[in-house]
Amino acid sequence: MDNKKNLIFEEIKKYTKKNFNEKSLIKDLEIDSLDLLMLVTDLEKKFNLHVSDQELMEIKLVDDIINIINNKENKK
Repeated sequence: MDNKKNLIFEEIKKYTKKNFNEKSLIKDLEIDSLDLLMLVTDLEKKFNLHVSDQELMEIKLVDDIINIINNKENKK
């Protein structure tokens, strides 16, 4: 789990210069919708999974991204 979270955090760091944690709001990180799409696309490739448009629209917190990835990984 920690390794996966670290990989996700590393990807998020590419899109923001702000400090963050699991409870940080994506908008507070100044990640706009296009950057969020690019971030999720990068994570889809890295973890070899697909995030639906509906799931993408529901992402509000860093923790939402972590949970989506974990849920999809657990279903493999």
